Amino acid sequence: MLSFSSVFMIAYWNMNSRERIMTALAGRKTDRVPFMEMGIDWAVIKDLGYSSYLKMIEDMNLDGVCVNQMLYVLGWRRWVIPHLKYYTDEWGVKSRMTGELLPIPVGHPIPSPEYLKVFNPPHPEKSPLIKAVRHVRRRFPDRAVAVLSRNDFAASWYLCGMDVLMMSFVDNPDFADRLSEMVSDYYTRLFCLCIQAGADIIYLTDDYAFKTSTLMSREHFKRFVLPWLTRGVKAVHDAGGICIKHTDGDISGILDLIVDTGIDGLGPLEPAAGNNLVELRKTLGAKVALLGNVDVDLLSRGSIDDVRSVTQTLVRELGPRGGFILSSGNTITASVKPENFRAMVESGRE
Repeated sequence: MLSFSSVFMIAYWNMNSRERIMTALAGRKTDRVPFMEMGIDWAVIKDLGYSSYLKMIEDMNLDGVCVNQMLYVLGWRRWVIPHLKYYTDEWGVKSRMTGELLPIPVGHPIPSPEYLKVFNPPHPEKSPLIKAVRHVRRRFPDRAVAVLSRNDFAASWYLCGMDVLMMSFVDNPDFADRLSEMVSDYYTRLFCLCIQAGADIIYLTDDYAFKTSTLMSREHFKRFVLPWLTRGVKAVHDAGGICIKHTDGDISGILDLIVDTGIDGLGPLEPAAGNNLVELRKTLGAKVALLGNVDVDLLSRGSIDDVRSVTQTLVRELGPRGGFILSSGNTITASVKPENFRAMVESGRE
């Protein structure tokens, strides 16, 4: 983990939100357990009585702000995207709008190696994320500003389709390598630009697993994904940023490889895939900060009392030694009861 000498000098009993998050990610004790969510669905924000994501951050005094939620509400996107059924991004990836926070990729611009030969990637300097980072940093100078981004595996399969990419691991490794290099060149530059614009944290969000196993063998992960993950982590650090790795699923078979890249934080990790943060803390020690992990299913269908109980257990078990950020086990989806989200936030501070 990074040595944040300036963070260590903070009096832990009198922190602002940014100091609280940064101190936790440095593995240190904080005045209270910080809270940060990767994403909060607009339906939940509305049901909580807020007209905007940033207003909710302010009123609920959440410690971290994820810039990506602003992408669709700045400039022309605010008026156009809510009315679209499909949206094509700067890479040429066609996604179906679901009415929820995350669209689903359905069209891939590089379905075979021949398309890669003539493909022109976008310029990271033109990414709307950079403007969004500046906007959020101006609004919240004392909160941690985070950017969520693909980096390696998902960045590649979005372009060609997961089936094409994973088959290429076996029958066309050169294609997988060239595709990975192209997306890595883009994202490592984008991370630098976002950090220069005011971002503190880069979440690398490529998923590597489902609930019972990884999506690929450990050998294929080491050969085709790990070098680019390592490069992404290094790019974030070289630019002066903090790196959190998120992935869905059971990553026990590759956990050591992920941690050894030098990430500062790991999570949120879904408990339904067997990710017990208390046990992970025993396994990992102080190597990495942990984020999570109140189950989204519990937040969606459980009672307020159950949510409070699980949250307080996490805080009691992980909070005292530091290096812990409270969140859900993934993101706050549209199915989450707003009263349960509020209960999680409030009970995390009790």
